[in-house]
Amino acid sequence: MNRLLSQAVLLGTSLISAAAVAQENNTQEANASDNTLQTIVVSANRIEQPITETIASVSVITEEELRRSQVTSVKAAINLLPGVNFTSSGGRGQTASLFTRGTESDHTLILLNGLRIGNPSTTGTQLELIPIDQIDRIEFVRGPRSALYGSDAIGGIIQIFTKQAAGETSGSVAVTVGGQGTQKIDANIAKQYSDTGNILVSLSSDRDDGFDVLDDAETDNDGYRNLSANITLNQQLNDQLDLTLQAFKWQGNTEFDSAYSGNESDFENELYSGKISYAEESFESSLTTAFLRNDSLTYGNGTSRKDGTRYVTERLQLNWLNSFFIDNNTVTAGIDYIDDDLRDSTVKYSETSRQTKAAFAGLLHQGDRYQVEASGRYTDDDQFGDNSTYSLGYAYQFEPMKVALSYGTAYKAPTFDDLYAPFVSYGAWGTYQGNADLQPEESETTELTFSGNGPAIWEISFYKTNVTNLITYSTDPVTFDSTMMNVEKAEIEGADASYQISYGNWNHIVSYQYVDARNAATGKRLLNRPQDTVKWQINYAINQWAAGSALIWEGKRDVYNDTLPGFAVVDFFTTYQITPEWQLGARVENLFDKVYQTNPGYYTQDRLVTASARYSF
Repeated sequence: MNRLLSQAVLLGTSLISAAAVAQENNTQEANASDNTLQTIVVSANRIEQPITETIASVSVITEEELRRSQVTSVKAAINLLPGVNFTSSGGRGQTASLFTRGTESDHTLILLNGLRIGNPSTTGTQLELIPIDQIDRIEFVRGPRSALYGSDAIGGIIQIFTKQAAGETSGSVAVTVGGQGTQKIDANIAKQYSDTGNILVSLSSDRDDGFDVLDDAETDNDGYRNLSANITLNQQLNDQLDLTLQAFKWQGNTEFDSAYSGNESDFENELYSGKISYAEESFESSLTTAFLRNDSLTYGNGTSRKDGTRYVTERLQLNWLNSFFIDNNTVTAGIDYIDDDLRDSTVKYSETSRQTKAAFAGLLHQGDRYQVEASGRYTDDDQFGDNSTYSLGYAYQFEPMKVALSYGTAYKAPTFDDLYAPFVSYGAWGTYQGNADLQPEESETTELTFSGNGPAIWEISFYKTNVTNLITYSTDPVTFDSTMMNVEKAEIEGADASYQISYGNWNHIVSYQYVDARNAATGKRLLNRPQDTVKWQINYAINQWAAGSALIWEGKRDVYNDTLPGFAVVDFFTTYQITPEWQLGARVENLFDKVYQTNPGYYTQDRLVTASARYSF
């Protein structure tokens, strides 16, 4: 903790000094932070708020930033945000684990337009499935949010918002080609079909032949295919009522390396949702229902499709959210209902369904120079019983910075695989079986944040998270028999900082994160978390041309029975607007062809060059 405080003082002094210099030297420059300061977010408290009025640390990636950076996956976009680290088992379409502020890979809640899209049977969410071209923006809230959202939101929330139809007919067609057989086509069209109704149709085809991802199994390339479609209908019923209907479908195939089981997976996922919203000056209400179905079939390595292992999960979601606006106060209240079902899977779990019911409420108060927030949630899980979480926050605006202090509790329910996965033998590689005695993980986090804005936008957050009953993968070093276990307690101390400034045609975004995550009983570091991470984005724009680069440096990380060395990776990207309708782009991923690993034995992306052309109308 002393080291963390020392780093905090040095980092805070540096950023505050830099901000002061920027204020002094850039008074004649256009304020680089204007667009950021005007950003409206909804994920922090389930209502619309200016990003400057949230107590939680929030980052936003806009459609413009996604297009400028020429990224081809959600993972690549999110990896540039402060507080985030990934452990990857290869390239596009391969398994990737997201670690937010040192918490576990399933401690970050992933939402798509307010809906859970994670698989209830396994850990993590397939972020690759959502085409970049269909995204309007991504919001990332750091810190616990279970008091409003329930299970999983221990480390934070990532919410992806897809494009909506509005106004006159518009659309685009984009083609991306490059190394490794990269072939990507995106098309969308939005049309106003009546005075009060709009429809959006988006289609995407994504193909990547990949590379050999595992160094001691098969010697073949592991590719990825994804066909996706999205239809969104917005209909204004009257002055107060709006109806939104959405349908998503993702279908494709992922190849991977495995020495002891299937090495190929077909997937077919569907999401259907309906939302009716009511709004007046002092009150808003929305009722949302959704059905999600994930169907994956794993086969290969001598196993035919017919004899493959099929995982079928179905989730019914219902949410009723109400917001009351009273003077400088906003009160939110609502209910959530989730019904998960796995009975159609060929894997026979001893339990195949789970229902979760919850009620939540929150209060926001905006004073002249301060903000107060409080929220609480009661959850009834038919497997684990009830659970209560809450959060409190206070922020005061000094000159020239804001100081915020918050405290929150959160929890994570074990997955069906954690609890009920049947016994599987991998021969000499050992065995795996679920652990029905697992308890939900619970956490408490205290956070102190300093932030300021002007010609430069900066933020420094210090946090401490205690997690009890942390669920981790445990392997006997002699027999290699594995299962999931509750660690008595995990302690995480950390800090993340970001600094953004623009001058002339240049824009810089620098972030640093420090994570010290340990098993409280043994003092050993938790696996797969680098202690130090630095990220630096540079953007330059003049007239119709823009270019930039992104540097990610991660320190060494402990893995099972080993330590992986640190590494630095640089990406380069550029765009040129030929006409108002036509844009060309290019991206070089891993510019210097760095060889590194974030997961033992698994290769990562070598140098990859892609080029794109887009026509908009």
